[in-house]
Amino acid sequence: MSVPAAAAAAKPPPMDSEVMGRFDDFSDKLSPMLVKELRQGLRAKTFVIVFLTLQALLAVVLLIGISAASPEGAGQVVSKVIFLFFSMAVLLVQPLRGVGALHNEIKGNTIDLMVLTRLGAWRIVLGKWVAIVSQSALLLTAIAPYLILRYFFGGMNLFAELLLLGLVFLGSAIFTAFTVGISAIAPILVRGLVPLVVAIGIAMGIFGAIFDDGFHEMIEFCSLQKEGMGWGLLAGILTGVYGGWFALASGTSMIAPMAENHSTARRVAAIAAVLALAVIAWGGDFDRASVCVLLVLFSVPAIAFALTEPFELLPPVCRPFLKYGAAGKLAGRFFYPGWPSGILFTALLLGLGAAVHFGLQALNPGYMPGIDRARMQDVTMLAFTGTLLLPAVVLRIFSAKVRHAFAFYLFIAVILGGLTLGLAMISQWFITEYVESPKFLWYFSWIPPVKMLLAKMIQDDFYAVLRDGRPTTGAPNYVPVVITGLITTGTYLAVLLVFAVRKFAALREIEEDADAQPVPDTAP
Repeated sequence: MSVPAAAAAAKPPPMDSEVMGRFDDFSDKLSPMLVKELRQGLRAKTFVIVFLTLQALLAVVLLIGISAASPEGAGQVVSKVIFLFFSMAVLLVQPLRGVGALHNEIKGNTIDLMVLTRLGAWRIVLGKWVAIVSQSALLLTAIAPYLILRYFFGGMNLFAELLLLGLVFLGSAIFTAFTVGISAIAPILVRGLVPLVVAIGIAMGIFGAIFDDGFHEMIEFCSLQKEGMGWGLLAGILTGVYGGWFALASGTSMIAPMAENHSTARRVAAIAAVLALAVIAWGGDFDRASVCVLLVLFSVPAIAFALTEPFELLPPVCRPFLKYGAAGKLAGRFFYPGWPSGILFTALLLGLGAAVHFGLQALNPGYMPGIDRARMQDVTMLAFTGTLLLPAVVLRIFSAKVRHAFAFYLFIAVILGGLTLGLAMISQWFITEYVESPKFLWYFSWIPPVKMLLAKMIQDDFYAVLRDGRPTTGAPNYVPVVITGLITTGTYLAVLLVFAVRKFAALREIEEDADAQPVPDTAP
């Protein structure tokens, strides 16, 4: 037999490449970024260790539960252990793997190469997020057999535990979106320290829920038996989904070219979220405190990013607005990328939040608490609003010397909090030493968080008068603090508006360039 004939005989028969591709590789329809991250993630030691450890621990716990004398009592313990290990894996380990997702690409100078390909900035960020969430979904699938066996122990609220499991997975996806989104921020104190602090808080919450009998309360909530729990769950899901999407969109804008406009979508989403909150709060008859907390959660990230965006507006970004004439130009003043329009958007969002508050007050009879609590909530909201605006004023003053606007903005906010903490310690020493109210705090009332100290001082004076038996009014008088808050907050907003109006001439020049330049031909 000749050599060519022998080689032909030894050669294996060709296989259909299409059939092989269905089983030994990812589909070509998936994003290349997603495929790359999945391949690397599934081979990573961190994921392999977490996966095998979770399987081993759950198997041991289940075997111990099977040998227990009381199956129903053992079933409750098995449920707690399953949720403990699963929560630690997907709420702590998996999201923290996204801390360096975008920063590693930026540090390796590969982001620019990716953006030059057909992969847009959004697909890059989304691919990294989906890759980590897909691995968390694999962990969720891996514990399904243990939940099925747990069902035969008895005493299991199947719907509530499955819903709780889904909420844990949703929380993992949201926290992962947060870590992936802020991983584009250069300073390690923001990119690494903030997720670590959040993770520590989540860990404390997990152990508290499992070992302090909070697990039964979560199961009771997820059973949705009490009135209003469904609306509360809907509000929580809306808040989480909005926060996760906002984090991913913010990370996208940090790595995207200047010609891509991601700011408008974020601002529109913030307004839509506040309007959706108004509908949910009205349908669920939410109280004033709950609405204030949700308004803060929706508004703080949108305002913080809007006030710190670089002003790098290009004519192609203006063209979609200019198509609608004067109305488009007016909308652009609120929704163009950059801090000048971000200041006007901040005023719009604050006004919308106030309108939601007063509208719910008129529609829901049980919305308003007692006058004492209502005024204290007013002080809290003014302190939050001022803490958002004052760092932006400092940023505008020193903008020429600031390299990372968002990190500088957070740094100033932390300084304000530190000053407030220091004044709180001094005022406590003053009370102990001189046995009288620290009236000097009024000199620092321009620091927004200090208003909380002033409100507490007024409250302490009121109850001191009650204890002494002296005549007093029916409630602490927080009106001076509220008026001070309105004046200082309004002043900060007015100063920011002056900075924004001074940039309107530059905005008009960019709009004129957009009108003068020919529209590029995008036809093939």
